[in-house]
Amino acid sequence: MFRPSVIRAFKDFVVAQATRRPILLLAPPNRYYARAFSGQASSSSSRHTVVTSLTKTCPSCGATLPTALPVCPSCNYIARIHDSISYHDILGLPYDPNPFAVDAALLKRRFLEAQRISHPDAWATKSESKRDIALHVSNAVNAAYKALSSPLHRIEYILQRNGFETEEADPLEDLELISEIMEVREEIETGGIERICTLEEDNDNKMCEVLSTINRSVAEKNWEETKAAAVRLKYLNGIADAIKQRLDNM
Repeated sequence: MFRPSVIRAFKDFVVAQATRRPILLLAPPNRYYARAFSGQASSSSSRHTVVTSLTKTCPSCGATLPTALPVCPSCNYIARIHDSISYHDILGLPYDPNPFAVDAALLKRRFLEAQRISHPDAWATKSESKRDIALHVSNAVNAAYKALSSPLHRIEYILQRNGFETEEADPLEDLELISEIMEVREEIETGGIERICTLEEDNDNKMCEVLSTINRSVAEKNWEETKAAAVRLKYLNGIADAIKQRLDNM
């Protein structure tokens, strides 16, 4: 049975759901994944080359490019990256057959390689236009790494690319899940270190189960199931953050 305080909080939560805007679950477009380049380019940026596909050789001198980026150290060629190019492509990672399955070590290595040649500091002595493009490319690399290195941000990004844009706010309608989350949060606030460590282990196991579901559903292109699992993952992530904060303060 739930404690009276949990029941009261749960009732307040349900009432709040009915009287205010729903909880934001999945980020609206461009919150996590904004690029420096916009399809409506400014008059100055429109003069710069914007690539809509990535090649293995430099379009300017023909040399083999060291990364997937349109950046050539041999002749100092550099170009902006169009928003249509996926984050996987930017970091030279496979998108098919399963874009959720990302090798973390390879991701980190490709990120460091990409930043090494595109960081604005590497172009500090070049022209203003090339420094501007380098900043754009570096920002795109950072955005790609931020999205793909986090399982939650990664699945939100994949859902967006497959046409499953969520509304600005998406309500959590699973009352059983709501009550479970609220009870766990109260235990985090009041429990001792042994209980909190147990909660952490339980939450880790639940996250592993959800990640497995997401991996399978993405491979099957079952986007409805993927979206539902992404919502659950967001709340489990919230519990993990609360546990970490509590342990840090003990």
